[in-house]
Amino acid sequence: MKLEPGDMLLALARDLSEARTTLNAGMEDLAGRLEFLEGAEYGDAIAGLRKVLGDLAVAVQELQAEPEEEEESEGPGTAPNWVDLDKEQCQELWDWLLTWCGKILLPVYAEDVWRPCWFRHQQLKIQLTWLCAYWHWAYEKTAPPTRAAEWHTRWWPAVRKVMQEELKECGYVSESLRDPVHSIPQHGDDALAYEDFADPGLMDLVAKDVARRPDPEKKTSKP
Repeated sequence: MKLEPGDMLLALARDLSEARTTLNAGMEDLAGRLEFLEGAEYGDAIAGLRKVLGDLAVAVQELQAEPEEEEESEGPGTAPNWVDLDKEQCQELWDWLLTWCGKILLPVYAEDVWRPCWFRHQQLKIQLTWLCAYWHWAYEKTAPPTRAAEWHTRWWPAVRKVMQEELKECGYVSESLRDPVHSIPQHGDDALAYEDFADPGLMDLVAKDVARRPDPEKKTSKP
């Protein structure tokens, strides 16, 4: 139905009146809220907020503080990779592996399969590297006994087979007429000697391996 101009004006006036009433009510409600807030006491709330902020600041400082004399790990957290090493890293890795093999692996586990030429066998060296890393991981102070159990029942037997295969002709006259790959001294009744651990070429091989590596990158200090 088409509205007359007069009717349209009346409807518009009615809508404006209702809008003004709603706006006035909203303003009154807002004024009441502001008055309540202005009269409220925030002393206790502010004091509590300051205490919380202070506790947070202390917690942040404790997190940022350096740990007190943490014990150095006896080995790397992951199996080292011989491929990407600089001179310092290579020397450190050799020292770490040789120490473990000489003090732990050979006298405790591997005397019956060990040969002083072991370091000349590239794949064996790689196998012993991750076995060493696994051994240190298994004997961390917080490690569960299942790690050591797995090392003894799974990983060491696997590498032992590799050693037997790699070194089966080293130091012994084979059934064929050809000479042995390497010669080794006989084991005596005394404690293991250095000759039992490695032949005289070990240190020379290590030095050459370190020398062929790139120099360490210089660390630049941040401004």
